[in-house]
Amino acid sequence: MNSSTLARFSDKVLQILRANGIGIFSLSAADNRLYPQTISNGSSQIDIESVEPIDLEEETPLAAQAWRVLRHEQHQVSDSPVVLSGYELPPPVLMLPIVWKRDPIEEGEETMHRAVGLMMLWSKRGANHFNADDHNLADTLSAQAAALLVEEQLSEFEDIQAAFVTVPIGLILVGTDDRVIVANQAARHILDKTNLTGHSIAEVDYQEQLAKVVDDSRSGRVAQSTFVSPSGINYIANGQTANEQQIILAFSSSPINQDAEELVGQVAHELRTPLTVIQGNLQTVEALFEGPIEEEDKELISEFVTTSLIQASRMYRLIDETLNLSRIHVGKELELDIAEFDLIDAVNQVYLELDDRLVRYEVVSEMPEVLMMEGDRGKIISIMDNFLKNACKYADPGTTITVRIVDENGTVNLSVEDEGIGIPPDAIKRIGIEAGFRTEVSKGQAGGIGLGMVYTRRVIEGHGGQMLIESELGKGSLFSAILPRAQCD
Repeated sequence: MNSSTLARFSDKVLQILRANGIGIFSLSAADNRLYPQTISNGSSQIDIESVEPIDLEEETPLAAQAWRVLRHEQHQVSDSPVVLSGYELPPPVLMLPIVWKRDPIEEGEETMHRAVGLMMLWSKRGANHFNADDHNLADTLSAQAAALLVEEQLSEFEDIQAAFVTVPIGLILVGTDDRVIVANQAARHILDKTNLTGHSIAEVDYQEQLAKVVDDSRSGRVAQSTFVSPSGINYIANGQTANEQQIILAFSSSPINQDAEELVGQVAHELRTPLTVIQGNLQTVEALFEGPIEEEDKELISEFVTTSLIQASRMYRLIDETLNLSRIHVGKELELDIAEFDLIDAVNQVYLELDDRLVRYEVVSEMPEVLMMEGDRGKIISIMDNFLKNACKYADPGTTITVRIVDENGTVNLSVEDEGIGIPPDAIKRIGIEAGFRTEVSKGQAGGIGLGMVYTRRVIEGHGGQMLIESELGKGSLFSAILPRAQCD
């Protein structure tokens, strides 16, 4: 995982703290190692692919120092060079923990506070030490790094243990040896255990109810069963095979509420992403204002504010989309705020919002420089947002995603084409029609509950348009929104 956002963030940290080098590492709860996410070393570049993870259990000076930083959550400064996978980092070298903090989501849940990574800064420009102001600024910046790391971990399925702490339903990750790798607070509450990690399923299972779910998951069978907790509450226990034959166990209150809980979890995550970016940006701007504003600081402040405004717009649209999904569920019509706007400008906004996802793909844009049309700008942005997210979900990184906008005879054709897994012919007509419908192929590729396309189709049809889908299994899909350029009074 090598995020462009983390790379840009690292460049800003170097400017603010006036250091020559920086490394940001994520802490894996599965193997207690620090994995490099981005490294910058001024003019002498370090190849991140050649940097080995830092194993905190190894008896090396670097591992010992990193362990002290994470265990005590305190800064450590080395006045001697630090060796990282053969690279010598010039002193002074400042190490500080990256700590993820989050208020409880549900009543009874503990406040989240845990180390998720490590930041290293070296070679302070114009000085041989980091002063007190540098340490204070570094603390503020590490909080933003925590938000970025957790966002990245949530988007990567192999780091799913980081997502467990952010959802209200019970989740347990079981290893190939049937031992619990990680479990969230909700799961511990359901099983009435203060600690699950490291124990076998047999040790934590209540009345041997989970053994069959785990066995069915490993055998490829439908893994779902009623689970009665020690306190006598009924749950639905679901099992799903993850990477390397690990099993994810999920506990929901009932089959009826399962989709609702998943939707809440997805919405909470989607809203948290822009919120943490906004919060981190404003904290950094606040820190910059505590001292004299240099000319180079003005450009940084402008960029932070612009990013915050983009993410605030994204939050507003996500909230609006969630409210409209609830209207769809009760059979109400969508409310449209019709006005004239530039469709190309709207599409470029989506590009900015989804930059972290799209950077993994070759994005080709075939569209005019300006295209004025009438419609609900926010909801039409949601069409493009959902089309592009779908393309990223079901196509491998490195493949091409093509965005086309064609204006012809008063009709606008907005389409997104990917080179992904494709859709079975008999399933195409059901997408966007049946709430919660997903093909077996798509279930194996990515998460989700199949509501995004229902909303997208309703928005398109609400504008008097039509959604078209063309697809071929194993070769990709083309999603199109055919919209009138002008809305009738």
